[in-house]
Amino acid sequence: MDQTKLSDHVNPPDFINIARKATTSADVEALLSQFPITSEDDYIFDEQMPEKGWQRGKFHWIPVGGERGNAGRIKQVNQPVNPIAERVINGMEAIIEMARQRELAKDSSSPAPSTPRDAVSRYFGLPPLDKLPKLDEFGPSKETTKQIRARARDLARQLRVRVVFDKSSREFAVSIEDDGIGQPPALIHRTLLSLGSTNKADKWYLIGVFGQGGSSAYALSNYSWVISRRVSDLLQGEIDGAGWTVIKHIFPKGRRDDYFAYLACSPDGRVPWISGEDANKAKISNGTRFAHIGYDFGRGGSAITWQLYRSMNHVLYNPILPFDLYVSSTEATVYGNGYRLSSLHGERKPALDKEFPAQPVGA
Repeated sequence: MDQTKLSDHVNPPDFINIARKATTSADVEALLSQFPITSEDDYIFDEQMPEKGWQRGKFHWIPVGGERGNAGRIKQVNQPVNPIAERVINGMEAIIEMARQRELAKDSSSPAPSTPRDAVSRYFGLPPLDKLPKLDEFGPSKETTKQIRARARDLARQLRVRVVFDKSSREFAVSIEDDGIGQPPALIHRTLLSLGSTNKADKWYLIGVFGQGGSSAYALSNYSWVISRRVSDLLQGEIDGAGWTVIKHIFPKGRRDDYFAYLACSPDGRVPWISGEDANKAKISNGTRFAHIGYDFGRGGSAITWQLYRSMNHVLYNPILPFDLYVSSTEATVYGNGYRLSSLHGERKPALDKEFPAQPVGA
């Protein structure tokens, strides 16, 4: 297969360092302008013959999931917060999967955890998050309780949601970053960019199974980009490196079948990538980073700076792992509303995000 590399056109470490900071549509377009890219109207992806029309030495747009008809499925989003929550769940799974694969590397006969909470208990020693505030009341010793809470706080740092608002372009950028298992470059198109396929169906310790939820974020973004690198001790024969690509909405001329596509470097769907050595120079660690540029928060608008924290706690009521949320200059850890309610300890504080006046009750 013909494969065009990032190194054919740019200095990989420098490019990736700039790419990681892309938060506006103009930033992404400037990155793409550095490459020879075949127009979406000059290359029509054919699932049976992807090599047909492929122009050697250039990048091409390939439909997410290898499906030209993917727009209808990807557009199935009702609330802007939901795709962000789905991406966060994917990050939790990546952290759990890293722990599970390391366990198997030590003992291939080790039975799998039966549920996601079983996995979190086994690998990280955490109870359900709504139990954390009350550990002092019925739990272990004070010192052990302190260690458990410190462990939860450390895990939150390994999963981050960042929201940036650019005043000049009036655009929001939302990034979801995990320090989990990551994906080797050669598999990103089959995993992170798949649609409706999964390798989780027999993994009861993970949450998602349909392989689609987070993809809805593409429908709310002008552009999205992703970079991923597999943790070095779990490469399992794959080549070390970091894969990177951009996803956008395509409206082909003279056709009605709009679709979402990503930038590919090979007809088989592989994404542009840099070597492990260059990834080290760029200080790319293991894990996956998705960024959604020009994200449409709908009626939330500028109020998203205070709404998102409440929304994420609501949607992820009692998540299996905590995560950090950065909105502009504000940082907060999200443990879920289950945790927040549990932490009231019977005090007379509002238990909900919104107070309602007393209502008369009668027949």
